[in-house]
Amino acid sequence: MTLDPTTIGLLAYCIAAEIGRELCFKSAADGAQSATHYAVGLAQRPLLWLGLTLWTSEAVALVLALERAPLSVVYPITNLPYAGIPIAGALLFRERLSRSQMAGAALIAVGVVCVGASGL
Repeated sequence: MTLDPTTIGLLAYCIAAEIGRELCFKSAADGAQSATHYAVGLAQRPLLWLGLTLWTSEAVALVLALERAPLSVVYPITNLPYAGIPIAGALLFRERLSRSQMAGAALIAVGVVCVGASGL
């Protein structure tokens, strides 16, 4: 089985949307810390709402991808954000990653490729 370009695009969107969502949530949470009422301050952060929009659109894209490809292929691929989110956090928020965290991210990416490719 091979993935058609539409399915590849849907999966790429799922990965990018999940990484973007988590970055939006982190930024919104950081920005709301100084608010008198945290929940109100959080609700006033546009990035929170962008993150929620990404979450919703990612769910739709995932369902569409699952219509086109087996779960045994889709699920491992959609777990790539577990490797990408810490890297994005290091790049955008200057968070430090230890060597073991970087090695773990690399192992996740390799594992995703192995598990996902075995379903093709």
